[in-house]
Parts: sequence; structure tokens; C-alpha cells
Amino acid sequence: MSNDLLPLYTLASVEGWGIEDFNTTAQKISKSRPEIIAINLAPNGIVRHIFPHEENKNTFGHDLLKDEERKKEAELAKETQKITLSGPFHLRQGGIGLAFRQPIYFSSDTGKNEFWGFAVIIYRFPDIMVSRVNFEILSQAEFSWRLWRIDPTDGKKVVLLHSKEAQDDFFTYEIKLQNATWYLDISPKNGFLNLERIAVLVSVSLIICAIVSLLAAYFVNIVTKYKDIKKEVVLDSLTGLHNKKFFWETFEPLLEKYIQGYDTRSTNLFLCVFDLNNFKRINDTHGHIIGDQILIEFSKKLLQELDYNEFAVRFGGDEFIAVLNCPLAEGMDSPKRIQDMKSRLEFTYCIGKEDLNVTVSMGAISPCHDMLLGKPAHISSGEFFLELADRRMYIEKKSRMESKCHQDGCRD
Repeated sequence: MSNDLLPLYTLASVEGWGIEDFNTTAQKISKSRPEIIAINLAPNGIVRHIFPHEENKNTFGHDLLKDEERKKEAELAKETQKITLSGPFHLRQGGIGLAFRQPIYFSSDTGKNEFWGFAVIIYRFPDIMVSRVNFEILSQAEFSWRLWRIDPTDGKKVVLLHSKEAQDDFFTYEIKLQNATWYLDISPKNGFLNLERIAVLVSVSLIICAIVSLLAAYFVNIVTKYKDIKKEVVLDSLTGLHNKKFFWETFEPLLEKYIQGYDTRSTNLFLCVFDLNNFKRINDTHGHIIGDQILIEFSKKLLQELDYNEFAVRFGGDEFIAVLNCPLAEGMDSPKRIQDMKSRLEFTYCIGKEDLNVTVSMGAISPCHDMLLGKPAHISSGEFFLELADRRMYIEKKSRMESKCHQDGCRD
């Protein structure tokens, strides 16, 4: 693993880390590498933590495993559990970058390695190369040259770097990398094996070694070194969402600050509880493997609904929680964003020739100080508001069941 990626891998394994911890870690990495454009953590392959955020905010929510130009290397990293090199390519935030993706795996309770997501560092190209590899020696010795690769998405030749002079008669050197092959073409202007240029050919070998060494430095595997990494993390091993432990450690202090400043806020905090309908029947009918796949798919959809500084939790089984910030329309129990979100979270899952409609019940509440007047003394504020949201969710679930029963002509 790259020395730059190591702190990110470690951060993802630590209990209770949050956005401030990520920013602090990413800032330390960036200070030592001026070529860094962006540092990302992507749970389940979806970019959720970005530094620096403002310059790269249009990459938030980007799914590396679905992007046609990115998914091949991302899937390879996930499959091999090894870091991969991707690019150079045009970035969504502008410019050209070279990306290193480290897949992050943790041991589940069963001892199986579960995929969490990716740690990604994107370097500005060609800065990362020209600052460390002396191509100028070739031009000074009157050699024309070009560095190129085959694009894995379309199979076309892509020139990465080249000298000012262009010639057709090149000798090609192959440069083997972790998951890719680059090529260096060189051509002397005045004959190939002129004795005065033999030393330059030696320099070509040194340049190739420099390229391989530079990029190979990012491919040091530390899997064995990190087998004893903390297992008690704040992430759900199946879905990649945060877990119940994270929810209580984060929501209680967040709620306290929110309640204190409730009257001056321009946006309202919303606590949303989701429960998949008839999930037990799905497990009983189709098996737990299909059930797990449905939970994973729902989690991905829920992550895609989040904005910066919002979070989602798998609270247990098929129950999920999202903590959102959004305006409250007058006279409405929940804003339009939350109402629309619920319909987007429902989907059809195909099992062979059968289409399984996955629906969800939701309860949403925006906490305020006045509500606390009804709070029992033996429970915390967080527990109280979660219970209120839970009640609303079950009211909706019951109403939905009664409506379906009426349509189907059920009898008591």
C-alpha cells in the first residue's frame, strides 16, 4: 500500500471516526504531496468523504463501481483486494489525474473478509511524473520519445507524455506495472546505435526503472501487517453503512447542539427511520443470500440520497436510519425531499424470472425543544426522538398493510 494511503486505511478501522478526523488525516497527507488533487473514502464504492471538499464537491456520491470509465480498475481492486492504478483520465472536477485505489476489507464475525469500500488518492498528471522522472535527458541527447498506454475501456492508444519532436520510427520499451502496462517509445534523430548515444540508452533503462519505482512505491501490500486491525469498527460489515454504535455516539451530541440552537437554524434536522416491508417473508421464501443482496441494494440507494454532513445507519436487521438536514415546508410533517426520497428507495429486485417489489415504510421527525416536555425521565433525548420516529414508521406500515388487505379482500 502507498505510504500516502496507509493513514486512510487505518482511519477507516478506528472506532468513532468522523468528518473532522478524515479532514485532519487528509490534510496531513496533502501537505507532503503537492501533486495531490483529491483524497476520498468511498464506502461501498460511493464517494462520501472528500478532501479538499469545495474543489471536489461535484464528485460527492460518485459510484466508482458503476462509472463506465472507472469501474474496470475499481472492480479489479475489489476482486483482488490489492491496490490498483487508474488513469490518467479527465476528472469530473477538471484536470487530468492518476488515481490509486486501495480496497478496504475487514473481518466479519464469521471470520470472512468483508468489503468496506475504497481509499482513493488522485494525483495531478503529469506533475506526479515530471517532478520525479528526468525525461529531459532524452531530449538533450536528441532523442524523441513518447510514453503511452492502451485505454482499458476502449482499447485505444493514449499518449501520456511526449517530446516536442514527432517521429514514426520508434523502438518500444515495455513497462510492467501492477495492473497495467505502459510503453516508452524512443527514437534518435541521427541513427540508432551511434556510440555517443550508448550512454543515453543506459539512461533510458534508468528512466524506466524510475517510472516503475515511482509507481510501484504505491503498490506495497500491507494486508498481512494489518490482520490484527481493530474489528470493533463503526461500520456494518454487510452494507458498509454506519452501525448502531456510531449512531448513538454521533446522534446524541448532535441532537444536543441542535436543540440548543433550534430557533436560529435555517434548516431543520430530520431523523428518518426506514423498515423494509415483508422482509421476513423474503428471507423465508428466497433465502438469506437474496435477503442480504436486497439489504445491500437498499443501502446503496440510501447513500445516494445523502448530502454532505448527513449520515445513514443500518440499525439492525432491515431497519435503517438517516439523519438529514432540510427545510421544513409550512404545514407539512416532512419536506418534499423526504417524501420523494421514500419512493426512490423502493425498487424491483429480479430473481430469475420473478420480479420482487421491495417497498419501505418510513417515519420522519424533526426534533424540537417543546417535544421534550413529554420525554420520560428514564430515557435519553436521542432514545425519545427515535421512539417517536419509530412510532410514525409503524403507523405507516400498519396503514399500508390495511390498505393492501382491503384491496385483496382480506377477511377477519
